[in-house]
Amino acid sequence: MIDKKDKKILVELLKDGRKSFVNLARSCRMTRQSVFSRIKSLKRKGVIKDFTVNLSQKKLGLNLKAYILISAYPSEEFRQRAIKTLVKFPQFSQIHILFGRFDFLIEVLVKDIDELSNIVGKIHKLEMISRTETIIVYKNVKHNLQHPFEDVLK
Repeated sequence: MIDKKDKKILVELLKDGRKSFVNLARSCRMTRQSVFSRIKSLKRKGVIKDFTVNLSQKKLGLNLKAYILISAYPSEEFRQRAIKTLVKFPQFSQIHILFGRFDFLIEVLVKDIDELSNIVGKIHKLEMISRTETIIVYKNVKHNLQHPFEDVLK
């Protein structure tokens, strides 16, 4: 699916997603046209999903990160309704469907404990939700989304 040259381009983009085609070509020892066509192909194949920016949550006033574990009542209809409802919360940065005791793991970014409490209260009012458990992040000691990909691209 992807060869060594594609992997080299991807590693360089992980380091700096804003790198120009000229600089990518220089780093990867390829022509600019080759880098351009390979990136276009990687996007078409779905290997590159999009280009994004990593924002500082604190600088934007989102001072609290929490994870909410949610159990829905044991019915596929309830789970599907829960998904349709949960994705509408703008404070949820990630929603994962789980195997195990809980059905969902949600990452929440909010300005303070009052906002978190309000959100948890709204979740508790949903008829399809049986229970929740909230975990508040005290301190983040590692946040490197690139690392797992770098190992795969070696």
